[in-house]
Amino acid sequence: MKIVTNNVPRPVIDAYELTPKEREDFGYLDWEAIDAGNDSASFFRYRGELYDMGDIPLAPHDLRALGWDGAASDSFFSGMVVRYFNRDGYEYGTEVIVGRYFE
Repeated sequence: MKIVTNNVPRPVIDAYELTPKEREDFGYLDWEAIDAGNDSASFFRYRGELYDMGDIPLAPHDLRALGWDGAASDSFFSGMVVRYFNRDGYEYGTEVIVGRYFE
């Protein structure tokens, strides 16, 4: 398996930071509950796209063994991988490293 990443930490974006237009792209979320503080959602940007972290399932065992926390396939042979990143002085999970995998 080949993984390509630039290892650049990307900030985790809280739901309240999204613009109204960006919120429209995630119409399946309960925005009333999120705005009331009864639910939450987190996002990250990768290659110009905004991704819902809730849409990234736990990585399969072979990718977890390589240090990746989540993976979302886009074909039978490829997809995106995500690793939570902890920079000194920051809370764990405030940044992610994103990459692509290919088999």
